[in-house]
Amino acid sequence: MEAVLGLIVMLLGLSHGVETHCDGRQDGAQCYGALGGTVDIQLMDSTSKIPRYQLLKNSLKILDVRKKKILYNVLQNGSLFFPSNRTFRLNYLSRDDSGNYSLITFNSDGKASDEQTLHLFVQAPVSSVLLLSECLSQGGMRVSCSSEGGDSPQYSWTLDGRTLTDAELLSINNETNIITLKQYVSGRLVCSVRNNVSNVFKEQKISPCGVETYCDGRQDGAQCYGALGGSVEIKLMDSTAKIPRYHLLKNSLKILDVRKKRILYNIIEHKFLLFPSNGTLRLNYLSRTDSGNYSLKSFDSDGKASDEQTLQLFVQVPVSSVLLVSECLSQGERRVSCSSEGGDSPQYSWTLDGRTLTDAELLSVNNETNIITLRQHVSGHLVCSVRNNVSNVFIEHRLSTCALSVGYRHQDKMLICGLRAVVVILLLIGIPIYFAWKKKKHAKAEVSAVPQTRGDPEDSLLMVEMSSATYTNT
Repeated sequence: MEAVLGLIVMLLGLSHGVETHCDGRQDGAQCYGALGGTVDIQLMDSTSKIPRYQLLKNSLKILDVRKKKILYNVLQNGSLFFPSNRTFRLNYLSRDDSGNYSLITFNSDGKASDEQTLHLFVQAPVSSVLLLSECLSQGGMRVSCSSEGGDSPQYSWTLDGRTLTDAELLSINNETNIITLKQYVSGRLVCSVRNNVSNVFKEQKISPCGVETYCDGRQDGAQCYGALGGSVEIKLMDSTAKIPRYHLLKNSLKILDVRKKRILYNIIEHKFLLFPSNGTLRLNYLSRTDSGNYSLKSFDSDGKASDEQTLQLFVQVPVSSVLLVSECLSQGERRVSCSSEGGDSPQYSWTLDGRTLTDAELLSVNNETNIITLRQHVSGHLVCSVRNNVSNVFIEHRLSTCALSVGYRHQDKMLICGLRAVVVILLLIGIPIYFAWKKKKHAKAEVSAVPQTRGDPEDSLLMVEMSSATYTNT
C-alpha cells in the first residue's frame, strides 16, 4: 500500500519547464515564474499559531486553510500547497497566473488579523542567443547580439571574462545591442542575455580586423595569401647589399624600381612599402585587384638582368563569424550545423572536449553542408572551427544530451496516464476488498466471543470458562 501511495506522489510531482523560487513573506514581494514552468512561493514562517488563512488572487479566493487542512483550492490541477513548509507551488505557469496575490490570516475568533501581498510576474525565458560580427572599412569590428524568446531581456558584454573598457570600445548602442570594437581588439567575446527567469550567453573568439599575414617569397613560384582589407609582408630576398638594382612587376607592369637601396619608382606609394634593409615588401589595404603574379628581376652593375623569380598573391576574404545551430531529433540524437559569414574557401573541422569526434559519437557527417549528427547521450564541449589561408575562427557550444522528442514525450505522458489509471483501478478494486476482509475478520472475532457449550450438562460450566479465558488472552 505504501508503494502505491509513493507512486501516486511521484506521478503527481512530475513537472516540466524552468523552476523558480521566491520568498513571499515580505509584504509587497515581487516573484517571477517562467512561462510553462513552476514557481515555489514561501508564504510564511510558521502556521502553528495561525488558526486559519486564505490566499487570494486579484481579490478572488483561491485557497482556504484551517488548522493545516485545505478547505478550498480553486486551482487544484495547477497548484499544490505544502502546509509543512508553508510553500505554495504553481505548476504549468501561463500568462493568466500573473497578478496580485494576498495572504490573509485569521485569529481563533475568525477575525482577520494580518494581510500581506505579493505580485507574480510570468515571463518567457530566453531560448537562444545569436552573435554576428563584421569588419569595418577602417579596421574596427561591429558586433550585434540578438536573442529569441525572453520577456524584457537585458544584455551585457565581456571580453576574456571582464567588462569591456573604453580603450576597446569605439561605441555601444544599448537599444540595438550593437557594439563597435576598436582596431586590434581580440579575445573571447561573450554576450549574455538574462531576465528574471533565465540566463543565456553566446561566446565567440574574435581576431583583429585588418588581418596581417606573412609570406616567404624567396623561392621561385611561391604562393602568398593576404586578407582583404589587411596587410601582407613578403620576404623578397635575403639581402639587397650585393644587388645593384631590381624591379618588381605585377602582371608584367613595373610597380617598383630600386637602385642601391634607393627607391626610384613606386607606382602606389601608400600601398607599397619596401624595407631594403631586410628585403621585405609590405602591401597595405589589400583589395581583390592586388591578387596576381609578381616578378622580381635583379640587374648587375652593367644593367643586365641577372635573375628573375616569381610569386603568386591571392587576396582572400577572412572568415568573420561562425554560427552554430543544434536541434534534437526524435530518438534523442542531435543534429548540429555550422555556418560562417564571409571567408573564401572556408574549411570546417569539429572537436569534442579538445579531441576529434569518434565513430562511436558520430551518426553521420555531411561535409558539403557542414552538418553532423551526434548519437544519443553524447555531451561535452563542442567546437566548430572554420579556417582559410588568412583566418581561423571557431565557435564553442556546451552540449547536453537530448531528451525524447515531442512524440516520445507524448508517449511518456500516455504511459504516465496509463500508470495513473492502473493506480486508480487498483485503489477501486483494492479498497472494497480491504473493507470486505476487515468486515469478515471482525465477524469472526464476534463469533469467537460467543460462549460455546456442549451437549453434556456436566461439562457446560467448564467449557464456558475455558472459552472465555481463551478469548481474553488473545
